[in-house]
Amino acid sequence: MAAISGKKLYDPKLHLTESGHATPRTAARPGTALEEFIHDDKRPVVAIDMDDVLSQTNEAVAEWHNDAYGTKMTLDDFYYYYYWMNPYWGNPDETVRKVEEFWKTDYLDRTPPVHGAYEGLVALTNLGYRLVLVTARQQRELERSLKWLEKYFPGMIDWMVCTGQSQETLADEKELLTKLSKADVCRKIGAKFLIDDSVENALKCVTAEPPVPVLLFGDYQWNKRVARYDNIASEVSFDEKLQREGGREFWKEESVDKEIPPGAPLTRVKSWEEVLEWVENKRAEGAF
Repeated sequence: MAAISGKKLYDPKLHLTESGHATPRTAARPGTALEEFIHDDKRPVVAIDMDDVLSQTNEAVAEWHNDAYGTKMTLDDFYYYYYWMNPYWGNPDETVRKVEEFWKTDYLDRTPPVHGAYEGLVALTNLGYRLVLVTARQQRELERSLKWLEKYFPGMIDWMVCTGQSQETLADEKELLTKLSKADVCRKIGAKFLIDDSVENALKCVTAEPPVPVLLFGDYQWNKRVARYDNIASEVSFDEKLQREGGREFWKEESVDKEIPPGAPLTRVKSWEEVLEWVENKRAEGAF
C-alpha cells in the first residue's frame, strides 16, 4: 500500500486493502474504504486541499508557461478555475496540450510550499486534529505528490485521498461522474471542515446535506467568481470571448458572493494565520 510515513493513501478509483491488493470499484461501494477509515482513529478530522493551500501550484504553472511560451502570466491572470477561461491559454484543446506539457516537467516538484502552511499543520496536529489531504490530482501524480509532501511536511498527513477531479479540467466529464466529489469524501470521513482554494468545491460542500464547513483559502482571483460551462465543445479561448464581448471586462462584473446561500458555513481566510485564528475561535465557542 502506498503510504505517507507509514500512513495510508486512498484513491477512490481503487479500494486498497490492507494486503496491498487493489479491488476494482465495480466490486466495492464507492467510499467503502473511507467508511473503514472513520473507525481507525477517534481524533477529529480536518480535510485539506493540496494545490495552492499547501503547494504554490499555480505560481509554478505561471512560471512554466512564461518560460515555455514567453508570456508574462501572473497569479492575477487566473480569473477562473478552468485554465482555458484565462488569458494566454488558448481554447480547451490547446489548454489540454499545455497541461500535458507541464506535467512532463519538474516544475511541480520544485514548487515551494504556501507561506505559513508548515506552521499551520504543526499547530493543527498539536491541537489534536487528524489531517487528511483531499486532492483533485490524478492518480498518475500520486508518487511525485507523496515525495513533495514528505520533503516539506514530513509525517504530518495521516491520509491522502485522490479524487482525480483535476481531470475535469481536461473535460473528462464521464470519468468524473464515477468519482467521489470532495463533498462526498468530507462527509464520509467526518471532516469537521475543509480548507480549499476552490470556490466550486466550497459551494458543493456548504450546500450538501449535511453541509461541510469550508475555509475558502487564499486571496486568489479564481475563487472570487464561479467557473462553469454547459458544453466543452462550444467553449472558446479567453481572447475570443473578450472579442465577442466587444472588449467588455466581463470577469470584473462577476462575484461568487451573491451565489453563497445565506447562513452557509463558508468563511474566507487569506492565510494560514487566519485559518488558525478561525479554529481557535471555534474551539473557544465550543464548536469543536
